[in-house]
Formats: sequence, C-alpha cells, structure tokens
Amino acid sequence: MIHSPEIAMKMVSLITPETTIKVSSTLDKSAGRKNLVDGSPETCWTSQQGLPQTITLIFPSSSSALGVIPKTLSITFQGGFVGRTCAVHLRPVRPDDSPGNADWRLLTYVYPEDVNRRQTFTLPSLSHTPTTTSTIIPSASLSSLTPSTPSAPSMPIDAELEDENSHTNKNDSENRSEDQDTRFKQGFSALRLTFESSSDFFGRVTVYDLDLKGYQLGLAED
Repeated sequence: MIHSPEIAMKMVSLITPETTIKVSSTLDKSAGRKNLVDGSPETCWTSQQGLPQTITLIFPSSSSALGVIPKTLSITFQGGFVGRTCAVHLRPVRPDDSPGNADWRLLTYVYPEDVNRRQTFTLPSLSHTPTTTSTIIPSASLSSLTPSTPSAPSMPIDAELEDENSHTNKNDSENRSEDQDTRFKQGFSALRLTFESSSDFFGRVTVYDLDLKGYQLGLAED
C-alpha cells in the first residue's frame, strides 16, 4: 500500500528559489520566466506566438528529500492571452539513471477561464488515476504535441493484463505495475504545463503568477 503523505505532512509551496523553471519561448527579455514567481502583479511571462507553449518546473533533489506530490495549481493569466486547454504532466523520481527517466506521465487536463483573476485547480493523485486514461509520453513527444496533430497515446501501463491467455504477459505487467507504485511512492521530480490552446488568436500565453502547493517527501521524516 502506498503511504498517503496527507497523514503526516502539511502542504507547502513547491516552488522555491532552488526550483528550475523552463519555458518554451519568451516574447522578450522584459517578459521572462522569472516573472512567473517574483510575486509582483506588475510583471509577467509572455510566450511567443504559436502552440503549444509549455512551463516546466524541475524540483531540487538531495539525499535528505525525495520527490514532491503536487496537490493544487494556482495561476493568474492576462485575459485574452489565456491557455484554455492545459495538460499537466509529471515526471516520476527514479532511483537511478536507468533508460526512460525522461518519460512524462499525463496527470490531468485543466481548463482555465479567459479572465484576469487567479484560478486554482485541485490536482488528482496520479496513483489513483484510472489506467485507461493514464499514459506515458516520452519527453520528445511533448515538444511536437499540437492540437491539430496530436501524437498517438501510448499503451496504458496495465494493458497487458487484458491478455488473460498469456501468463508471461500478465507477469510482466504485474512487475511493471509494482515498479510504477515504487516510483509514485518516491514522488515526482518535475511538472510540466502544456498549453494546447489559447484565447489569443496567435497562440500567445501570458501568465502573471504561478504557484504550486503540495507535499515535499522526506522533509517530515526523522
């Protein structure tokens, strides 16, 4: 059974000075990625035109802390430049640098309104997401993902379980499921927001403020 962090931990802001922030594009130097978390209502990040646009948060790692479990996403857009369809992906923490450590897992979609006010979304637990909607998307596929030409979804983790005629396939699937549970228990090392559509005709996205709250695994342990 996967231990629930809600029992022993308090939610904290997961975006710290040590968090690495990457964006797909920037309109100019005055609208850079640092403006996403500077706390000023006067500054913003604005992308160049074209879709999709992305914001990636890479959380710091150390020997004393595992990954994070995000629970709420808060974001303030500029009306008229809102990412109306936003895919939220997570990258699981891996115990080693084994192949595939750049794979991203789709957590959910959120659909912000075309308004200026701050909007907050509750994020589901990835370990509780039905396998029929949970897909693994390699990082290379995310860069080419567009609404008009969506990449084909990968096979769900436990798809082989449907093949009851193959004992070998069933065992392989169960082993893979156990591996996923282990990764979930260790938390996640990064989060990516992919804006697949925008209220701006040219596909630009403007964000004034971004916050992510959740649990930092390992910090509450003695």
